[in-house]
Amino acid sequence: MTSVPASTGLPAYSDFVSHIERAPVRVTARWPFAVLAALGVLLVAAPLITGMFPRAVKGQAMIDGFAPYVSTQSIDGYRDDLHVLDDARANVVTLQANSAPAGTYPQVDEFVRDYPGIRADMSGMLDAIDADRGNYRALSDTVPFGALPWLLALPGLVLILAGVFGFRAAAEGKRGTAWRVVAALAGLGLLVTPVAGGLFAAAPAAQPLLDGFRPILTTEEVHRVQGYFVTLVAADGELNSRYVGAVRTAHPDADLGGVLTLESRWQPMTSRFASLVGAMNDNIVNYDAVVALNDTTRPLGFTAFRGLAWGFAIPGVLVLGVALADPRLFRRTASTAGDPK
Repeated sequence: MTSVPASTGLPAYSDFVSHIERAPVRVTARWPFAVLAALGVLLVAAPLITGMFPRAVKGQAMIDGFAPYVSTQSIDGYRDDLHVLDDARANVVTLQANSAPAGTYPQVDEFVRDYPGIRADMSGMLDAIDADRGNYRALSDTVPFGALPWLLALPGLVLILAGVFGFRAAAEGKRGTAWRVVAALAGLGLLVTPVAGGLFAAAPAAQPLLDGFRPILTTEEVHRVQGYFVTLVAADGELNSRYVGAVRTAHPDADLGGVLTLESRWQPMTSRFASLVGAMNDNIVNYDAVVALNDTTRPLGFTAFRGLAWGFAIPGVLVLGVALADPRLFRRTASTAGDPK
């Protein structure tokens, strides 16, 4: 009798299923979200490292502080005031030559002696402001300086969040589409800011304005101009209390037109000049802060205001490029075959 073979030679079920390919597993790449988060960190860090938050606020204070003085009408008014002083001095010089009253008038003499230097310095100050009216206007027409660091940092925070949560979604095999859209909106905001905010147009204006204001926004210059007012106030007081009366007594027909015009214009004129000197004094610290901010990028070969618009635009382009790229480029397909071990 023949025995039945122990094995029929048919494959076992486990052998059969071990050769079936498993369904592809789609794995979303995580590196794009890591890039977005890294860009966000840079955008937050840049204004912190450069001290942009307090310095930009001081820059805005300087722009606002000089607003009443950087206009054609204002500059012309100050020049008219100097012409009044010119005429008063010329009047006194003529009186000294032809109708000098008896007695000594040291304050009037000091005015006659020192006014040409005073005039040259104050006229130069007005010329410096006048020459940079266009640059000032270009800067004042931009988005407020105090908002600039926030317009970098806030998109940066959004990108950090989008990067972190998008990374987690990718780790779970999801596309993270919503977070890519959020990042794209932040990138669009970065790209629009320098265009809508006028930063490209204002970039060439910053350095000439800072250079033009450098001679007048110093403690030494402010103290010197304040000293001029001591001379002018003393001279005006002596002219009105003693000099004019003495001239009229000695020479009733003497021409006092320039001196009398000075007296009629004295109060509003000195008030205007005092306001300008006050603005100069108040903005010395603000000016120094703006210069320091502008110099933070000099080691890189450019000044901060020159590169400010690109500091928004370049990250904006990078963010949009990463966030809006075809998501199929951001995933890989994994498949396995054979018996898993």
